[in-house]
Amino acid sequence: MVLPVEKALEIVLASAPRLPSEDVPLDEAVGRVLAEDVASDVDMPPFDRSAMDGFAVRAEDVAGAPVVLPVAGLLRAGQYPEASLPAGQALQIMTGAPVPPGATAVQQVERTRSVDGGSRVEVLVPVAAGANIARRGSEVRAGDVVLRAGETIDPAAVAVLAAVGKGRIRVGRRPVVAVLTTGDELVGVDEKPGPGRIRNSNGPTLLARARWAGAMARSLGVVPDETGKIAAAVEEGLRADVLVVSGGVSEGVYDLVEGVFARFGVEVAFDKVALKPGAPLVFGRRGDTLVFGLPGNPVSAQVTFDLFVRAALLRMQGARVTSRPTLEAELLGPVRNRSGRQAHVPARVRYEGGRLVADPIRSMGSADVVAHSRANALLVIAADRVEMLPGERVPARPLGNFLERDGAS
Repeated sequence: MVLPVEKALEIVLASAPRLPSEDVPLDEAVGRVLAEDVASDVDMPPFDRSAMDGFAVRAEDVAGAPVVLPVAGLLRAGQYPEASLPAGQALQIMTGAPVPPGATAVQQVERTRSVDGGSRVEVLVPVAAGANIARRGSEVRAGDVVLRAGETIDPAAVAVLAAVGKGRIRVGRRPVVAVLTTGDELVGVDEKPGPGRIRNSNGPTLLARARWAGAMARSLGVVPDETGKIAAAVEEGLRADVLVVSGGVSEGVYDLVEGVFARFGVEVAFDKVALKPGAPLVFGRRGDTLVFGLPGNPVSAQVTFDLFVRAALLRMQGARVTSRPTLEAELLGPVRNRSGRQAHVPARVRYEGGRLVADPIRSMGSADVVAHSRANALLVIAADRVEMLPGERVPARPLGNFLERDGAS
């Protein structure tokens, strides 16, 4: 039975075991998935803080501005005021410095003028009480949860972890992924392909995609379409958390992978998905090891990895969000889909004239890795749509390079 994409993904996610958590130091936390809620141990800011370079004043003292006030001193970030600000005086203050007791506002320096060499200041315009002061706890109160379990730690989250004193963080363990590439036609990256041969692009890209999803990836190399050699490599790969095999999963004479899986007791959940590219897709499980048999065509392998394997790897680390959001864009060129399957068409998506538009990329098929690399999204064409025309709205799934591709063709 050929499964719809959504049903196949549901099965994969339901089968993905949650891995144990571990503690890592802050400088190794980026890209990991939080396994605990993180609460602040302090109010933020921890004191009333100046949001501007300027002068701390009592608002009522400058209500009739312009007015000249004596300057009581200077306070910079890292200093704490020793006394309250007396009435009728101003205190020069730097951004981030604690606002002294008694002061009710900070007037920014651009709205003042130095008088008598800085011993006095002319406040040129009034300032409202509370202006330019970040009150203690206005951002976060001690005990507030600032990051939640299941969130992926990005550089902004690292800043939060540092601010709340989390030098060590509990995260989901990285899955170990073993990648095996099969095919008599494959030669190494450093070799010049002879007649009828091609370089192995699947191995490097699947290893890279596994690492990009937070996994620890290792290569099982390339094996020819021979049952014994495939079996030896699969046996080793089944020691990992996830085994990914590319090639040999269709219905040809030399498509031997599914038979090898059966030899090792892999319980196959499905072996076909209504997807273009990537219909021959095997997914199963042997114990706690997830097993994927991806198509050998390079673009098919990348698309199926991105849709299914990536989602499983994130779920195993405890991520709450495992798939990228689907955007909606206006189609700039026609796309056709005569496969009877849900088609994923490479495209460049960008903002143009205040709207999100999608420009399909001409591709020669599921082996055209160059066209695929130029895309920043895949347009999702329903199985029952033979053609979509310019001006129609089309769902678009961003690829991992979405922010790095500007959408220009």
